[in-house]
Amino acid sequence: MQPQQALPLSHPRRRLGWWLVLCFLCLLPCATPLSAGQFGEYEIKAGFLYKFFSFVNWSEAPDSAQMVLVVFDTGAVGKTIGDTLAAESVHGKPLKVIQTTQVAEAKKGHILFIPATFAGDLDKVLKALQGRPVLTVGENSSFIAAGGMINFVRQGTRIRFEINPRAAQEAGLKISSQLLRLAIITEGPHSGLRGPALLAQEPRRATWAAQEL
Repeated sequence: MQPQQALPLSHPRRRLGWWLVLCFLCLLPCATPLSAGQFGEYEIKAGFLYKFFSFVNWSEAPDSAQMVLVVFDTGAVGKTIGDTLAAESVHGKPLKVIQTTQVAEAKKGHILFIPATFAGDLDKVLKALQGRPVLTVGENSSFIAAGGMINFVRQGTRIRFEINPRAAQEAGLKISSQLLRLAIITEGPHSGLRGPALLAQEPRRATWAAQEL
């Protein structure tokens, strides 16, 4: 019997969850909650990681033939993200998900996600990637302080994210102002301000990039 293939986000059975993530990250109003019974935490985070590709400009792409997401987990977390994003594409290029814990593999990616399950030396990994055009994403309270660029945070039942624009800029990455408006900024003149606080300084309105669990 052939093993069942993972369903891509574009499949009708996943369309609702994908549409919700798209709405939030594309600044469209959306009030429908996401519950843990419908979508798991790492399926939701996979959606965020996928959309980050659309809001970041790489000055030097590691591989122009495909877009690469590296997940530093070879267990359940890596498998969930890999299955969720199976058969997806970014800007017309196939999206490849690599599950590993090897720094050499991380250097091949456009985005590196380091989940809380990673038991290695975080500082060593981030230092090895310094100056390289790899967007580093984590979910650790010390991730930004260690030099990471985007960090998922839990606030009650919601997933939100912090961004350190300076760390991204030093790696030659340009993060869209649209994404910055949705984040908790941890560096620069707007440090500590959240999306609504930033929007109070601008005429344009946006929706928080948050998902209900």
